[in-house]
Order: sequence, then structure tokens, then C-alpha cells
Amino acid sequence: MSVLPLKDLFSDDFHFRLPYFQRAYAWQTEQVGRLLSDITGAMRASGGRRGYLLGKLVLAKRKGQPETALVDGHQRVMSLTLLFAVLRDLESNPRFQERLNGFIRGRELRLTPQEAIAPSCERFVQAPGATSVEPDEDLDILSETERNIIENRNYLRTELTSVEFTPDMRHALVDYLAEQCCVIVSSVDDEDEAWASLRTEEETRVEFSKTARAKFNLLAIVPANERSECQRVWEACETLLGASDMHALLGHLRTLKRRRQSGKPVEVEIAESYKFNVAGAGAAFLKTQLQPAAECLAALRRTDENPFGVGEFAERLRWIDMQLWVPAALLWLQTKRDTEETKLFFKRLERLVWMMRIAGFDPTKQHNRIVQLLGEIDRGGPVSKMRELEVTAEMRDKALTNLRSPSFDAKHFSGRVLRRISIALGEDPGPIARDRLTIEHVLPRAFEAKSGWRAQFPSVRSVKQYAHRLGNLTFLSPEENQAADAFDWAVKRPILARSQCVLSRRLGEQEDWSPPQIYGRTEDLIGILFKDWEIKF
Repeated sequence: MSVLPLKDLFSDDFHFRLPYFQRAYAWQTEQVGRLLSDITGAMRASGGRRGYLLGKLVLAKRKGQPETALVDGHQRVMSLTLLFAVLRDLESNPRFQERLNGFIRGRELRLTPQEAIAPSCERFVQAPGATSVEPDEDLDILSETERNIIENRNYLRTELTSVEFTPDMRHALVDYLAEQCCVIVSSVDDEDEAWASLRTEEETRVEFSKTARAKFNLLAIVPANERSECQRVWEACETLLGASDMHALLGHLRTLKRRRQSGKPVEVEIAESYKFNVAGAGAAFLKTQLQPAAECLAALRRTDENPFGVGEFAERLRWIDMQLWVPAALLWLQTKRDTEETKLFFKRLERLVWMMRIAGFDPTKQHNRIVQLLGEIDRGGPVSKMRELEVTAEMRDKALTNLRSPSFDAKHFSGRVLRRISIALGEDPGPIARDRLTIEHVLPRAFEAKSGWRAQFPSVRSVKQYAHRLGNLTFLSPEENQAADAFDWAVKRPILARSQCVLSRRLGEQEDWSPPQIYGRTEDLIGILFKDWEIKF
């Protein structure tokens, strides 16, 4: 094994290729956002002087030959390629451009992906200027991997052109990436040997779920005479929540105790924070912290007969993010405020979490905002005065950019936003499901050459410019969707007017469907959502 800085990894010493059976690129904006945030956070914390480890790569490479099979580490290498490519295309200085392009291409491309996506990767990422090129084709034609690449690329471009990333800051980031960011490289000569080694490691490792591992490690510390009772409490909590939420709850309790993020396993910090090595401390944590929190969280999940009167808000919070908001909710409910204040708190918490997600804030920034909110809850002021619950101008503007995007339907939250707008109009159509509720593109994404749509949308480019916008989307039942198909507006309009979905019934009031109507409805729908959330724009 060896430790390599990125300047050596992305060099002529390595030409990475992905075996055809390699896992597809699956990272989304949440993972890429965390990568960028963690790197920039480490850079700021040390003034760029301390190294940052980006994990381990498993490679198959013969000594002295650049040809390298990337057996494990695809997600990070592709994401770093996106990052270098975006930084290159934002650079105006030719010398810096050349340096950055060197991380993408030397004697040949540093990374050759699977054959099926290689043309798209070069067209939209690797070629100079490629990260500002938008696809001409319908996004639905692209594979999920290609859509992930384009959406992550666009996310990085948005982040790296924000106010905090001045040209000097981007230059410092490039230096930090090249010199201080490192990977652990495990390399063997033969590709089959590398895969065999990786498989053996995976198959012989004792596999615990995160929850089982935490339970095992924490109860092992508890004195033997307390262990049986502690196990009973743990299992009662896990029955209430389920395994994955049980582990998440430990993380929430850590956040409430430490008020910061940490790279340590959650059970380690719980043991340290609550002094599990002291007799009785572990049992006290389980009975006075874990069990009440588990019962509170289970009660929050109940939409009907919610004991706190906030079931609708908690449910909508879960739609957009299962965990981020939970520490603030638990702390608030511990304060035992009156019902109206509690309803206002959850209404504004819902608005905050949705807006951060729509705005594309990275996970670290979202977590830090919640931690700051915990401090305001501690101080005990009225909800109306809590600054951390307010929507900032930056948050509003970034959310507006994403809501107005010509590729809105490709965003992972698009269907949930439509559902939330429907609720603001007084009807909840329920979750999207193939057998009961579908998203309809009013202007079809494709139609016959002689279609009446050609009058308003004469080219493929004009269809692409409008078909994927928020204003062109609605809900229909599967039967309604099939009846509407790609027919002209005159045929679609009465189907929409008779729909069971409020979004479609309102569309039936339109005389025609053209670019101004799509732009106008986009703004109308944003206005409905923002009015419900009491946001001015």
C-alpha cells in the first residue's frame, strides 16, 4: 500500500479504465456536496497546510505501465474528475486552465469510463469547456449514470460560482486538492487477483448492520449485571423505530449532546459523551435519553392522532429528508411549549428543510444550520424571532434558480415539490406510484412531425427548452395519462379539466399551451408554494 497525493494519482503514471462489470456511477448531489464540503472544510481548518485523506483505492497495475484497472474507488475518482473539470472550465487564466486540464488528460484521458457512457463523459465533462455544455437530447434518453454525471457537474458549477468561491479561493482549492488531498492505494499486478482480494475481504469481514454494531459495542461496555436490563430497553426502542432509524437516533442524540459533526463512529462518541465506563451511566443513558427520544420519534411519525398536533408537518418533513430535522424536533418537544408555538415551530422547520434541499445546500451546511437552530431553541425565545428558521436571500435565490430550471423534472425532488404545491392548493394527491399517480408532461417530450405542437414548438431544441420545466408538469392518474398521451392541446385540455388532480384541473382553464403559458405557470406554481411558506419573491 502507498499514500498518493492527487497530483500523482491524476498523472501520466496512471491511466484508469473501468472494467465493463464495474459498478455504475451512482453518487448524487448529496454525496458530491459532502465531498466538496469536507475538502473545503479541511482546507479552511488548517489554512491549507494539513493533509486530507480521501479513502482507499484498489487497483490492478503492472509496475512501470500506466494502464490501471480501477477495481474499487470508481465513485471518488469520477467525482474528483468532475470537480477538476468544473474548476478548469471556470478558470480564465490559460496557465491555470492548462494545469487543471492536466488532471483530466495527459498523453491520454486519465479516466476511461465504461464504453456505454464514455462519449457522454467526454462531451459533458472531459473536453475543455465541456462542463458548460447542456445536452440537446431528452434527459430521459440518457442513462441514470449519465444523468448523475450531468446533475453532479451542474451542482459543482453552481457551488463553485457562489459568493464564497472567489477566483483566489478556487486557486487555493486547486492547490489543496493537488498537494494535500491523498488516497491510500492498494495495488497488485493482476486484475483477477485484485478482484479476488477485494471479494475475500468482503466475504470474510464480519458484517454487522450499523445498528447491530452500535448495540454490540455499547452493551459490551455496560457492566455485566446491568446488561440484561439495558438490552431489554434497547430492543424495545428498536421495535418502536426499526433498525435504520435506531442508528439514526443515536446520531441525533450525539448531535444534541455535542452540537457538531464528527468522523468518529456514533457509538464511540455516545460512549464517551455519556461515560459508559462509569457504573450505571450506560443504563441511565438508555432509560433517560434513548427510550424517551425513541418514544417521542415514534409519536411524531403518527399522522392521525399525533399527540403534538404536528402530524402533517412531520410527515412532509419526512418526504424531503428523513433525518436532518429530527434533533431540532426532539429538542423542541422537550421544552414543552404551548400547542400554537409548537405548530408554528414545525411549520417553519418544514419550510427551512425543504428550502435548503431545493436550494441544493450541501449536507454539511444543512447540518450546521440545524445545529445553530438548536442553540436558539436552548435560549428559549419565541419562534417568530428565531433567525435560524428564516429563509435567507441566498437560500431563496438558489431555490428559485432550481425551481425555474429548464431541467427541473430531472431533479430528485421534482415530484415531491409538485405534491407539496398540490397541498398548498388544498388537495394531497398522495405519493407518485405507477398504478395510481403519474407525472405528465403537458407539452410532450416527443411527438410526431405533423403534430399540432409544431406550431408553438418548431424544433427539438425548443421542445427541450420548455418540456422539462416545472410549469409544464402536472399529475394524472395512469388512465388519464394514457388518454392524454402525446396528443395536441385541444385533445389534452378536456382530459386535464376532468382530472382528479387539482394541478390538472387548473390547467384546463388555459386556452392554449405555448412558451408564455409554461413560463407563466412556472411562476404561478412557485408563487403558490412560496405563499404557503410565507416567502416573498
